[in-house]
Amino acid sequence: MKASIIKKTLFVLILLLFSVFSNGQYVVFFAIWIFTTMLLFAVRKLPRWQGFLLAFLFISISYYIGFDFVPFLPLIVSIIVTLIFGLFASLPYLIDSFFSKKRKSFLSTLIFPCSVVLIEYGYHQFNQYGTFGHFAYSQQSQLIFLQSISIFGLGYITFLIAWFASVSNWIYEQRNEWGNVKKGALIYSIVLGLTFSYGGYRLQFQKPNSETIRIASISALDSLNVSVDAQGLNNKETENDVKIETRKNTTKLNQNLFDRSITEAKAGAKVVFWAEGNGVILKEDENELYKKASVIASEQNIYLGIGVAVIDPANRKFLENKFVLFDKDGRKVIDYWKGISVPGVEAPISNNKATGIQKIETDYGTIAGVICFDLDFPNYLKGASGSDILLAPSNDWKEVAQIHTDMSKFRAIELGFNLIRQTSNGLSIGTDYTGKVISEMDHFTDSGKIMITQIPTKGTKTIYSMIGDSFIVFCLLLLILVIVVLRKKKSGIVNS
Repeated sequence: MKASIIKKTLFVLILLLFSVFSNGQYVVFFAIWIFTTMLLFAVRKLPRWQGFLLAFLFISISYYIGFDFVPFLPLIVSIIVTLIFGLFASLPYLIDSFFSKKRKSFLSTLIFPCSVVLIEYGYHQFNQYGTFGHFAYSQQSQLIFLQSISIFGLGYITFLIAWFASVSNWIYEQRNEWGNVKKGALIYSIVLGLTFSYGGYRLQFQKPNSETIRIASISALDSLNVSVDAQGLNNKETENDVKIETRKNTTKLNQNLFDRSITEAKAGAKVVFWAEGNGVILKEDENELYKKASVIASEQNIYLGIGVAVIDPANRKFLENKFVLFDKDGRKVIDYWKGISVPGVEAPISNNKATGIQKIETDYGTIAGVICFDLDFPNYLKGASGSDILLAPSNDWKEVAQIHTDMSKFRAIELGFNLIRQTSNGLSIGTDYTGKVISEMDHFTDSGKIMITQIPTKGTKTIYSMIGDSFIVFCLLLLILVIVVLRKKKSGIVNS
């Protein structure tokens, strides 16, 4: 009795340990494979609703610890988000419990992974934080494995993780039926082996081999950061003084960004762009800023992209978060407004305009631009499909920097573009369309705040960019087929 209690306690502690490292800010890539397998094993040992509650408890703990990095989010909101995620992520364990009498068949191993994929997909379609928390991001360090998302998208990674858990438990339950065990293990091994073979092939034989160009991406110096007193600008008594002070600070900030852009152009950069909202300008001065950017782009013979926060104090939602790109002739060729604002901190003050993702043909391939949080929404990013280079001015905070940057390279692999994500108050990276990191910069340790990237000028057309989330539909059809087949087997046994 005592030995049994010790074993169960040890099991729970190990399960808790792997849950902490299964996803989020403390992720270790193999932890989620072990955690999911152990949790499924534990849930199956309990009555249905007790098992569901156990899954809910551990998944919620895992999520809260892994994603507790939003300092501006009230505690109650964090708890609510955690509980909602925990509820959805626990449902596949509940669904699995309804097929406890079918587990002898290897087909039954597909019920759990299909359920996980479908419920996770549904959750992230409605989640206002996009794909934050998606299980596939736990594998960000496994570049060979990740190449499969260029065909099937994020759901395929989740499927293989959940299927591993299901197959592992099936093998344990069928351990006395060695013939069946070998066949089942072989089927999963073949699928996993093909996945890694494709990944290795793509990295070795489909890697970029086009010309590269020099792109300089710039973040504002911390010492020049500008905070705008929107209330003061709307107060008749303080308006003039606040406006004078604001103009003085923004002029100094923007001029520094222009000067550094010119320096990088003279050093050979063909494209120069600023991080998200690093230029700051009052609405009434906006056109003057663009005129200056146009002149510099033309004189320096570069593409100049300015990430700019336009402040319109006359509007209750006073922030216009833009990325404006000028070509070598000084023409404005991209005038992009951030597509998706961050809930809670940015959305309440943002005046958004649905411009859609804009693409332009250049001597260096097709260039497109998005802003930061947009990258967390794969469906939205499909608008960048066909781009060779995606410029993504961004802005983060220290706690989220690593995970948010790691998430961005998934879009490059899925859609086949080369990516530069210049991030103030975070980690900047340049990657090719295989997700290989070409350049990187840490805002908190780099004094110059400039990242230089020699980026390929040619992207690639991925299967995922053509078929989209067809794998999700496949999982739905597969789940229905498996349930029908298993029920027919039962009917056949009863009739005989």
